Parts: sequence; structure tokens; C-alpha cells
Amino acid sequence: MSEVTAEARFRCWHLAWKERVCDEARPFSHGVVFRSSRHPDFWAYNCIRLDRPMEAAEMIAAADRELAGCAHRLVEWMIPMPDGLVGELRERGWMANPLVFLLHDRRPLPQFRGELVEVDYDVVRELRDLWHREDFGEHTEPEAFHAQAREVAELAEVRVVAAMDEGRPIGFAQVETHDGGSEVSQVFVHPERRGAGLGGALTARAIGLGADVAPDVWISAERDDRPRRLYERLGFRVVVETGVAILPPNA
Repeated sequence: MSEVTAEARFRCWHLAWKERVCDEARPFSHGVVFRSSRHPDFWAYNCIRLDRPMEAAEMIAAADRELAGCAHRLVEWMIPMPDGLVGELRERGWMANPLVFLLHDRRPLPQFRGELVEVDYDVVRELRDLWHREDFGEHTEPEAFHAQAREVAELAEVRVVAAMDEGRPIGFAQVETHDGGSEVSQVFVHPERRGAGLGGALTARAIGLGADVAPDVWISAERDDRPRRLYERLGFRVVVETGVAILPPNA
């Protein structure tokens, strides 16, 4: 299976889902504007996606223009961008990161002897809140964000597996399946319980759930951060470099 074939499958899988969730997918000069009137507070589905390079100032102006009425701003790009552009966006107050999407090679997965159980989406709500505060700071997130995120995840046949300790979740992984592919879309471990292998165990279990129902299992990671190395040890390989820049509400 060639890299070109894997990249083509990724782009078809990724685009089809965006178009299904969003009621507006409108071309503009450098890519596509996505808006979801049903999910206005779910950032990833109210964004601009770039298929061509833009300067930082142009990117910010396009986001302000095309995402008018949204409390946030989000730009994603599907091509590598210069590190200098990412740095300039950060200087302007945006949270910007190069990302990679990786495809699992279906190798056998390590087994974990601790308690990992499949749970309802809302069982790990406290961990979701903690994760968002850790990533995006203490800005206020409306309840609507979580309700809309759950609604979209349920469209993708979401499944959640959690590590439990005395009946309470201490980490979780989420896998979503649509359009012939699964994605390990979230992996999070409570800060006080990190370093014991839970992240790898949760990821491995989520990979297994995804592989049971789809031929491709995807995961995304920051290009230069430690989780990417963990995912590669579990059998993922980089297929495409992308990126995202976010200006959260009240930032």
C-alpha cells in the first residue's frame, strides 16, 4: 500500500465527514469555509481549511471575515506550513501547532492488565473538562460546546474506554468511526496518574476497537510532541502533515 494511496484515503475520509456534519462547505480563495449552524460552539466544525499557503495576517483576516458570529476562530491547513508562520500566529495570541495524521499498520497490540472498561460518553466528563482547561486555559466554555461535541461524536458511532480506579475514571480514550475509517480522536490521562503506561494502554485498546469495524485506524498528534513517539511505537506511521491555529473564546 503506497503512501500516495494512504494519503488519498485520508483526504477522502476527512473531507467526507466535514461535509456531512457542516451545512455549509463553501470554497474561498485558499480553501474551504466550513460552518455548522447546528453546532456553532463546536470549534472544529466552524473553521476555515486551507489548501494553499497564506500569510499570518491574511489568515487572521480571513478567519475574522468568514467566521463572523462565532466566539472562536479556527484555521486548519492540509499542507505543511512554514514554522515561521506558526511562530507569528503564536505571537499574535493564537494557539498554533503543526500536526501529523498517522495510520496504524495493524500490528499486534500490547496487553494491559489493569482495569480498562468501555463506558458511556458522559462518564468521563470531569476528565474532558480538565483536558480543556489544560489545553486552552481557564476561559469559560459554554455547556453548549460539550453538548454539541457529544452530538457530533454520536454521529460517528463513538466509543469510549476508561481506566478506572476505585470506581472513578483516571484516563480515557475515544474512538469514532465513519466513512470506512476509525479515528482515535482523544486520549487523556489525569495529570496525577501519568507515567505509568496508561496512555499507551488506552490508545492500544482504542486502536483495537477501531480496527474491529474499519480497515483504517487514524490518529493525529502534534508534529514535534512526545505523544507522536508513543503512537509510532504502537504501530502508527505518518501519512500527512497538517496543522491548526485556534483563538479560543475570551482569549
